[in-house]
Amino acid sequence: MVLLSTRGILRADTVFWPGEEIAVQDIVETMNQADYGKGWIGKWRKMTEETRNRQTTWLTPLVTETPRLEQRIRYDVYDQTLPNGNKRWDMGAGKGVNLIVGPTLEFAFSLPQYIYYPGEGRLDGFRGESFLIKNRIMSSPEGQKNYVFSVMLAAHSPLGQTLPDYPAHWIWDPIVLFGKGFGNFDFMINLGSQWADGANRTFGIPYFYNIALQYRIGYVTPTIEINSTSSIDQLFFIGAPGLFVTPEVLVGRFRFKDDWKLYFGIGYQIAIDKKTVEKEYSNAFVVKFHLLF
Repeated sequence: MVLLSTRGILRADTVFWPGEEIAVQDIVETMNQADYGKGWIGKWRKMTEETRNRQTTWLTPLVTETPRLEQRIRYDVYDQTLPNGNKRWDMGAGKGVNLIVGPTLEFAFSLPQYIYYPGEGRLDGFRGESFLIKNRIMSSPEGQKNYVFSVMLAAHSPLGQTLPDYPAHWIWDPIVLFGKGFGNFDFMINLGSQWADGANRTFGIPYFYNIALQYRIGYVTPTIEINSTSSIDQLFFIGAPGLFVTPEVLVGRFRFKDDWKLYFGIGYQIAIDKKTVEKEYSNAFVVKFHLLF
């Protein structure tokens, strides 16, 4: 919110609060401008720029979902070591195209995700299409309050799925996302639940969380994450399998044309309890690529 007197003396920090009409006002003002060219594409580009300017500029970790609104093409690859020592490659990892479709709204759909088991062709196949919608509820950029709070609903569908050993159900992930920055340091937290339209027992205890800690040094952002894939009780390092620690390095953003930017991430995910090694996988080498536009 910005408050100005007739002489431009009084100013307040920009913070989005639910229930205010600032989002509607932004839409009207944005659609009346054509700085990015004539037509709806130019107006949409202008809206996305204004939306990004109202939030922080943190880089997205490898696993933890950012509370920021993103407009990008993303591709991840996981090289996982299974309990028996064999490999499993996850190419795509459910990531894909993210679009800012409103001043506080993002929609995303995944690129084809292929699971490859070297030497075991009968297990190979595509996972179904994934979707998400994210609503940014409150935000304030660096130099002001420096935080973002959002809610998100992700959906993993059986559409296009060819994997022989994966349940053919819709899986829904409602998630609360929060991040706070202090200078070059920031942290992000996800807290969510996972439910299927059938065979919920297959997915164990349907609660999970992610925590990411980052420190930006120029174009390099060292990051460490704790990732849970099963239960909130893993916060205390006990309970069901599914707890990983992921040290990583994010590099970028590199601008090469107008709003087009690149950045990369590389990390190593490590299972930190015996049950996770036995039921999930012991470690994974992870790389990712972002093209922002």
